[in-house]
Amino acid sequence: MSDTKNRPWRAAVDTGGTFTDGCMLNESTGELHVVKVLSTPEDPSRAIMRALHRLTEKSGMDLSGLYLLLHGTTVATNALLQCRVSKTALVITRGFKDVLHIGRQNRPHLYDFRINRPSPLIPRHMTVEADERMLPGGRVLKPLNESGVEDVIKQLKAINPVSVAVSFLHSYANPAHEIIIKEALQRELPGVPVTLSSELLPEIREYERTSTTAINAVVMPEMSYYLKELQSKLSNLETSGKKGLFVMQSNGGVLSAGQAAAESARTVLSGPAGGVLWGVLLGRETGRPSIITADMGGTSTDVSLIFRGSPRQTTEGCVGGFPLRLPMLDIHTIGAGGGSIAFVDRGGALRVGPQSAGAAPGPACYGLGGTEPTVTDANLVLGRLNPAVKMGENNHLDMDAARRAILGKIAIPLGLSLEKAAEGIITVVNAEMTRAIRLISVQRGYDPRDFALLAFGGAGPLHAAELAGEIGLSSVLIPRYPGVSSAAGILFADGRRDYSSAVITPWNEIDTDALTKRFISLENRAKSDFSTEGFDTDKVVITRSFDVKYCGQSYELNLPAPAGKLTPGDMKLLARSFHLTHRAEYGFAREDAPIELTAIRAAAVVSLSRPADSSRPGGVFKRKETFAPKSGSVPQRKVIFNGISHSTAVYLRQNLYPEDQIQGPAVVEQEDSTTLIPPGMRARVDILQNLVIDMGVAQWTR
Repeated sequence: MSDTKNRPWRAAVDTGGTFTDGCMLNESTGELHVVKVLSTPEDPSRAIMRALHRLTEKSGMDLSGLYLLLHGTTVATNALLQCRVSKTALVITRGFKDVLHIGRQNRPHLYDFRINRPSPLIPRHMTVEADERMLPGGRVLKPLNESGVEDVIKQLKAINPVSVAVSFLHSYANPAHEIIIKEALQRELPGVPVTLSSELLPEIREYERTSTTAINAVVMPEMSYYLKELQSKLSNLETSGKKGLFVMQSNGGVLSAGQAAAESARTVLSGPAGGVLWGVLLGRETGRPSIITADMGGTSTDVSLIFRGSPRQTTEGCVGGFPLRLPMLDIHTIGAGGGSIAFVDRGGALRVGPQSAGAAPGPACYGLGGTEPTVTDANLVLGRLNPAVKMGENNHLDMDAARRAILGKIAIPLGLSLEKAAEGIITVVNAEMTRAIRLISVQRGYDPRDFALLAFGGAGPLHAAELAGEIGLSSVLIPRYPGVSSAAGILFADGRRDYSSAVITPWNEIDTDALTKRFISLENRAKSDFSTEGFDTDKVVITRSFDVKYCGQSYELNLPAPAGKLTPGDMKLLARSFHLTHRAEYGFAREDAPIELTAIRAAAVVSLSRPADSSRPGGVFKRKETFAPKSGSVPQRKVIFNGISHSTAVYLRQNLYPEDQIQGPAVVEQEDSTTLIPPGMRARVDILQNLVIDMGVAQWTR
């Protein structure tokens, strides 16, 4: 075996509902390879291994050189969305058995009286009450005695759960009773994983804390089993394994596989977070600090906003109707992807999604048995996709199957021509994505004209120019490998851990010395955790922040806090910053109203072994791309725009040179995606091999 084959390389694999995307970086040469394979929902690890083998085939490398695998997974997400959860018990304070059923009593749609709330993840008959009670300050009101513990264990043994969630009232202030239950469970029910709310989320708000703890407990067994299976398959490859397997979190960083198994709820937005991270990296490389990302895959579209180089973060998420209060990137997801199924509803209106054809059987044109018309079928019928192009592996697109599906399910029922029906599908799905982008921009006070649209995912570049024209974005950026951009973002992720502690104190009563000690305690814990995983603690970078609100307010704002010893002067500046931030976020500020601190946070980041500067995200594409010889003629095919068939130039992405310009209408094809440039628009290729459509050059109009 040659030395070249054994050179060290890292890989990132992102598992989606339809495709599994892979990227491989040779850290010695900066050489990058990408692949797309069909996902295997029944066992996602099969598609991952197939992607790794295809990467080695393309690169000529050997799997023994793989030392680091970064993974974006949908296992936890799908388990929640499909309610495919493990048999889990909840231990709760006596009198609070219905906390998951009562919730907040808020309505997602105020005037919709037919709304159905999802059933709690842990049913009432699986909930056990413990005779204990803490007060908000942490003082014990009702001790948890030995007989109370025995009663809880007796009930749990009768239930025989595979996982247990424990969430006691005010345990964020004093976790002693939760710890007693955990120790008893480890003795009496060995092997059953236990999630404590005081360890996962030591913060106020009983319902959100209990919901988050329940989410972690119900997905933990499946996630643990999946990661063990994946690690077993990797170990059979006899890879060097210097760093091993890391999993992408919802917050934009990775954590070890062991920690991901224990805190599975942190991976719910695993894949989409990689796409946002890629947007941050690419924005930095191209000098575009403000970007809206649109990741359109086979099942869904994920949109996020990056302002001045920083993605929006939140701790208030909701997945499948279940509140999840953990640090995460602010990503809005809708059921609009290439595999989204089009149908005519009972009122005779054309609808698209959220149901998806997925990977099996997939869109009708995949030729795998699917008969439902999808967005991909519509793009094929309109000429936007090339039937001869391979989608992922060896399956060519079946034009006849796409025509039959749209004709029988959409065109004939609506009395439309085949082409009009296909255009109708595109119009509807574009409208869904337009609403999603406006939700994260216009409705939050951002002017879309100040942002570029970074479109990726297998289907994103097909719709990007039309979306930007509708919304008024300044430009469109299509990365060199749009179909695998989420995997590319994961490839360059850092290790990250988030810590928090409830500190409920009026602002004018804050003891800065005590608060500094609380921060130091979180920071020491972060360094200890990273040290346990084999990282150099000197390389851990920790940033602090506060959760602050007006007294009586039901939501907080997160503000950056200074490092080192806090002073009264720091607190005055932070108070002023809170009022200014509140005005920017919500349009008003009550500067005479008292404010209070509710929690402190510490985000700890450590860089995984980094490639050389010449192999940074932009440098990979700039330095290592090999161009094909220029051809004197460009092939043409008919593509339909607004009911008119246009003779459209078809380019191969690998044949495009930096500074090349393309006049629409045009189609740019590559292995992992297809880009559409409508009539009247012009695209250029920048030095990093991105396709850039300047919306100020020409506006596409309906």
